[in-house]
Amino acid sequence: MLRQRGFTLVELMIALTVFAVMATLVAPGAAEMIARRKVQEAAQSIMDGLAQARTEALRRNASVRFSLRADGIGWNVTQVGSGDTLRAYSNADWGSLQLASAGSAVSATFLPTGVLATGTQLSQLTVSSHAAQSASRRVNVYGGGMMRMCDPAIAVADDPRRC
Repeated sequence: MLRQRGFTLVELMIALTVFAVMATLVAPGAAEMIARRKVQEAAQSIMDGLAQARTEALRRNASVRFSLRADGIGWNVTQVGSGDTLRAYSNADWGSLQLASAGSAVSATFLPTGVLATGTQLSQLTVSSHAAQSASRRVNVYGGGMMRMCDPAIAVADDPRRC
């Protein structure tokens, strides 16, 4: 007696139907999760760039500027006196994000002491996504050179992630 192995066409169609239904249910949540992750990564990258600029200003004993790129997909850290680019960052994923600064400032200059130079400086930058309205992060830069990332959507008073 010959024994058959494998799946019948009906079993295969049922399995594919179940898979398609599950994929349809998971897809919207996955897209929102990816959008939130992109926002978080962009805000963290901006924090890293600001920290790098401040550290380089202290290390070099010279003014160093952090600036957002004009094309909106990255940032640069440059030494003010020489114009040397100390670090550049670019990520094409930023094309799907919105970067909004308080005022029109797109750069922050750190003095050799690590504090912000006076004048129009980048003091607050909000990173948000077109795909998920709830996904946003705010990066605050304070005059003393300190930086903080927070979530504007959090309203609980004692939550440390709150702005």
